[in-house]
Amino acid sequence: MRLSMTSLKGADAKDVASSITAIANDKIKAEKEANAGKKKTGAKKKQLHVDKPDDDIAVDGYDPLDDYDFM
Repeated sequence: MRLSMTSLKGADAKDVASSITAIANDKIKAEKEANAGKKKTGAKKKQLHVDKPDDDIAVDGYDPLDDYDFM
């Protein structure tokens, strides 16, 4: 493609480039429309499951001496 474009003038090269870009955009649009009817499967987001801490372990976590102000 590059070798075939070397003999062209700048304006002609721009015209060819814009035509190729238009064709590429049309093809991408057609592919998107073809894939739009398909449903995605298995594309669920992963969720973080955090368990609640067991409150049974720390029933009486403080001693009466813990209220002491050390300052």
